[in-house]
Amino acid sequence: MLAPLRGMAAADERVLVGPDTADDAGVFALGDAALVATVDFITPFCDDPYRFGRVAACNAMSDIYAMGGEVLFALNICCFPEGQAPAGVLAEILRGGLEAVCEVGGALIGGHSVADNELKYGLAVIGRADPERLLTNAGARPGQRLVLTKPLGCGAVLNAFRGGELDEAGLEPVLVGMERLNATASRLALRHGATACTDITGFGLVGHGLEVARASGVGLQVEFARLPIYPGFLEMTAAGIATRGTRTNRAAVAGQLELRASLDEVHETLLYDPQTSGPLLICAPLEEADDLLEALGAAGEPAVDIGEVVAGEPNVTIV
Repeated sequence: MLAPLRGMAAADERVLVGPDTADDAGVFALGDAALVATVDFITPFCDDPYRFGRVAACNAMSDIYAMGGEVLFALNICCFPEGQAPAGVLAEILRGGLEAVCEVGGALIGGHSVADNELKYGLAVIGRADPERLLTNAGARPGQRLVLTKPLGCGAVLNAFRGGELDEAGLEPVLVGMERLNATASRLALRHGATACTDITGFGLVGHGLEVARASGVGLQVEFARLPIYPGFLEMTAAGIATRGTRTNRAAVAGQLELRASLDEVHETLLYDPQTSGPLLICAPLEEADDLLEALGAAGEPAVDIGEVVAGEPNVTIV
């Protein structure tokens, strides 16, 4: 995600997508094709090193799929505590990442490691896309439907597990969701005429939705009752479990979020909850939306129509 670099436009005509639209990845013209580039790494959230490595890889590669690309190759980013973790644990993290990259037909060709007091792992990823069929934040058009490909709410659930408030069984549905790659959803979005997409990650649903609204000059209208929610989110949030990102995300969208739905504090928090390896938010033509949902379901990618793109000032409205 390139949002922190917004305003640092590259004076290079080969840059098809740079920081200014806060897209999920950069895009660089290379002959008749386009290279899509991104980097991301995260800290552990579970006790299984293999699954942590896999989710970290899925999380990084998702930026390529949010742009309508396919993964070509990746490089490991390893920040590992020196002498504090058994070699077998670190090997399992790398195996999880490697197998996720191989699953989508990519190659893992190297990487870099440094000693760090806090363990972190992720990938730098290079992909390929058709420059005429990019999915960008700037491509949303009034009348399109908003399709969400995974549940929301993993931030609070992960924090509950870290804090000992949730057991492994309670965490399992979130792990399964985070391990699901966004490759198939991206491919089907392109097949059904989608013109814009983003993956919902650290800024939450509203934060990333606003990036699409601003870049496209449109509004997004979301029906809260349609939002899929991970099991445990409402219970953990009601018990006082939250994330630092939730608070900063809420403050960041003030003034461009219109709440028409009557929501209590617990339910409203879902709008700002930061996601890891989260869903794609796809802007699909009205006439293709039902077919896209059917195709996603048939492919084992349950998705939900959560609202529409509307004309007007850039904002997100919750109804």
